[in-house]
Amino acid sequence: MKNNILKILAFSGLIASCTPAHTLFVKNNTKERIEFVVELKEKTATAQDLLICKELVPDEKLDHKAFMEYSKEGKCYSQKITAINKTSYKFNLPENYTVNIVPNSSVYPFHNIYYFIGDKKCFVNVENGPDCKQRVNKLPSLVSITEITE
Repeated sequence: MKNNILKILAFSGLIASCTPAHTLFVKNNTKERIEFVVELKEKTATAQDLLICKELVPDEKLDHKAFMEYSKEGKCYSQKITAINKTSYKFNLPENYTVNIVPNSSVYPFHNIYYFIGDKKCFVNVENGPDCKQRVNKLPSLVSITEITE
């Protein structure tokens, strides 16, 4: 009996450690495609592709589970990432689409996530000032949404 309880606890800990601890969404609400660069703190970029979807729900209901449902309904597509080096990659986000940048099991493994508006480097998930024209919405349960606006 005691061994069964320990096995259940170990298995549930394994499942919890494999799910992302932090969910980061980026919305491109501009009229043009934007290239993003993702730099990880230490781990090698292991993601092969990203799930990119049309935004279908308000921020309060946006989470990674909703993205899985959108994908099943054919409202998303997968995009291959382009590795820059061992700890960074880049991808393009089309206009009026949202991406879920799934980290890994770390709490916040990103060193930097950024894009350019002209010569200005704009960082995702932080307030950059008026030149970057974005809004950051941090929701409970480690969900952050950065919306790039006109």
